[in-house]
Amino acid sequence: MNDLLIISHDVVGQRMAGPGIRMWELARTLARQIPVTLIAPRPIDLPSAPGITYGHYTWGDKTTLIPYLNGATTVLANGFVASAHPDLLTFRGRLIVDLYDPIVFENLELFRHRPFNEREEQTQRDLTLLRELLLRGDHFLCATERQRDLYIGGLLALGRVTPALIDVDPLLRNLIDVVPFGVSDDPPQASGQPALRGVLDDLNADHQIILWSSGLWDWLDPLTVVRAMPDVLAAVPQARLVFLAGRHPGQVPEMATLQQTSQLAADLGLLGNGIHFYNEWIPYARRADFLLEAAIMVSLHREHLETRYAAVRSRVLDHFWVGRPSIVSAGDAAAELIREHQAGEVVPIGDSQAVAAALIRLLTDQQYCAQQSAQAAALGQHLRWSQVIEPLRNVVINTQPREIVFMHTPNSSLLETLQRVRNDAIRVQERTWQLEQSLSPNPILRFIQRTILRFFANPQREHNAAALRSMYALAEQIDHTTQFLFQMNRQLQDLTGKINSLEEQVEGVINNLVTQIPEHKLRISNLEAGMQEHNQRQVVEIHQLGQQIRDFAEQIAGLEETTSQILAHIGGISAVPSQQNE
Repeated sequence: MNDLLIISHDVVGQRMAGPGIRMWELARTLARQIPVTLIAPRPIDLPSAPGITYGHYTWGDKTTLIPYLNGATTVLANGFVASAHPDLLTFRGRLIVDLYDPIVFENLELFRHRPFNEREEQTQRDLTLLRELLLRGDHFLCATERQRDLYIGGLLALGRVTPALIDVDPLLRNLIDVVPFGVSDDPPQASGQPALRGVLDDLNADHQIILWSSGLWDWLDPLTVVRAMPDVLAAVPQARLVFLAGRHPGQVPEMATLQQTSQLAADLGLLGNGIHFYNEWIPYARRADFLLEAAIMVSLHREHLETRYAAVRSRVLDHFWVGRPSIVSAGDAAAELIREHQAGEVVPIGDSQAVAAALIRLLTDQQYCAQQSAQAAALGQHLRWSQVIEPLRNVVINTQPREIVFMHTPNSSLLETLQRVRNDAIRVQERTWQLEQSLSPNPILRFIQRTILRFFANPQREHNAAALRSMYALAEQIDHTTQFLFQMNRQLQDLTGKINSLEEQVEGVINNLVTQIPEHKLRISNLEAGMQEHNQRQVVEIHQLGQQIRDFAEQIAGLEETTSQILAHIGGISAVPSQQNE
């Protein structure tokens, strides 16, 4: 069991978003069994928690993170940390990479309206980071089985799935397993402070609140529920839609969806009169106050890869925590969960009429709404952090030998092809670098060409010669480097074989010791019992010998007295006076 360093790439504190919440809850749950150090890009302003040491680093400044890495044996980090701190990839201990957030797909949506070149560059950076993480990580976490299939495909393409690994981990659960977002183990309790009612205009105790509890991110679809509200208000005049629209507490820029949603509500004449925006980020400890005031929750998305491979979002899980039915778009993991457990309504993507119908049914059919609420609360009990974290707990506590990722050895035929292409190019340079090879066979024309070359081609000839020399040096360097790398790879494989053999020997010795311990304990126990019995016999024998000595002394004293009396009787000698008389 090792101390654990958990690195969050997002803010952890009184106000935090999904990534920070995840790392905080993982740390809080694991700290019940092992010491945890939790660090974030800003100081953590939460009350102290048992078993957790807080720290912080500066995003992009490696000098602030390296001391934590140097003092750790096991690190759990969101993969995005490596984008600004590549030192994470060279960490010498055990690295657990959290891939719950499919950043490649998220950025495809986030940068959709940027210039195409910028989008291409961002995607290449994200793909490079993902490859590096999949090659380096010792263990991986993801949030759904769908994500797990996606990442196993990447691990397979990068050569991480091998016969040797399958022999010991047939389903790769030790390499990558599902740790979804969880539900707080603490039951929701209102603080008694007002949250929405009496705070926002036109919102009182009589209103039935429809709450959008997530952020207004560009990959979500709040516009569809706004378009549904005129029909909802016509059927249920007391309904009110509230967006929690506070600015992200971290470095995430404001997204276009917020302005678009507000503008659409204004265009429909419902802004502040049926549709409301709460423009502060809610403290994590107070979220129950806001959630418990709502009757129905809503979270919709557009159709794209981000939502298909997204985790069940933290705010949707909060719906289960407080036992409220949800209306969600079809196609993602949350929709599958809600449909399976009948914890709300699943609607087609972008269908405002279906959203309106689902809202009206839940707002007007109290029995149906109560049934869905009970199902949501029951689902939340099965998704508590203390339960969903079990695969991570096993990885952290039951330390396994670190898998070594060998350098990928290129196919020999491919190397031969590359070398042949390179050598052919060198031969062409050797034939043409002096330029004279292309002179005309006609003596007059050749004289003219040489005259021209003397004035204009000498610099080019020097350049060609230098380029050819560089090519020779580079080819030789590549050959030596390739040979060196192959030798190192073979040595590394030999060393690993020796390590594995040594581990087997050590394991055999340990097993022998383990099997011999009970026998030695029995021998020691028998020896202790024998020694105790022997000591007891000696004590008894000593007491008996002492008694015999006392008896013998008394007999001698009696014999002396008898002797004196006999002598006195025979010879008239008076008895020997006693010491008392003296």
